Amino acid sequence: MMNAKEFVIDYVGRHKHPVNACLHIVGVPAAFYGMFLLITGQFVWGAALTAAGYFLQYLGHKAQGNEVGEVTLIKHIWKNVARKISTPRNS
Repeated sequence: MMNAKEFVIDYVGRHKHPVNACLHIVGVPAAFYGMFLLITGQFVWGAALTAAGYFLQYLGHKAQGNEVGEVTLIKHIWKNVARKISTPRNS
């Protein structure tokens, strides 16, 4: 697990491209506000803003040439789960 300093260093490194940084400045708040709207029952606007926010982030990562953070997180979790499943237990 990363500590806060390692997280910030990793985040900054994955968002250096100016297009990626600008799209995240718009996309992250849009996605979070969209999730808030979904929770409060405003499904159309919530879904639209969440999708648009994540799409902007995706485009930013495409411009920089790296993966979206959630994809990296899911791969990391999956790798850990697969390792635990494949490791035999001592009975």
